[in-house]
Amino acid sequence: MYKIEMEKECRCLKNSGLQDNLEFETREDMINKARVLECRMNQEFCMTHFFEAVDYGEKVVIHSSLRPEDDEDDDHIEDAGILVRKSVVTIGFDGSEEPSGKSGGN
Repeated sequence: MYKIEMEKECRCLKNSGLQDNLEFETREDMINKARVLECRMNQEFCMTHFFEAVDYGEKVVIHSSLRPEDDEDDDHIEDAGILVRKSVVTIGFDGSEEPSGKSGGN
């Protein structure tokens, strides 16, 4: 039997409904599930912790550590929409222009 274990059960894990101590018939199934869990936890959880799946042969342990704090001052971060509106670059299609006849793919 192959197993996936969580090193620590943080609040996000408990609230997520994800199971701890999963068992698999094959090593390949264990590795695939561990990769999916690691990715989901790093993308969907509260961003307080960083999760890393470590292969120990017959089991994978998902370790957690505190994420380093950003050095950037959050007061200076702008919404993407504001940045686009401030941009001097215009992206669009001008329907009044005739096609050049050149194709980028040929």
